[in-house]
Amino acid sequence: MEFEITHILGFIGCVLAYFITLYYIGLNHWVVMEHNKIYAEFDAIKAELVKLKKQG
Repeated sequence: MEFEITHILGFIGCVLAYFITLYYIGLNHWVVMEHNKIYAEFDAIKAELVKLKKQG
């Protein structure tokens, strides 16, 4: 009986670790995408400023 319980707990632990890993990979991907959006915004603002300086 004990052997089966440890197997079940081990399996649950592995499944939990798998989903936690997937969650963090997804979270990391989202953070990278957000940073890319922010940097794209900064680049657009810089380009706009350069254009305004040339006009003025």
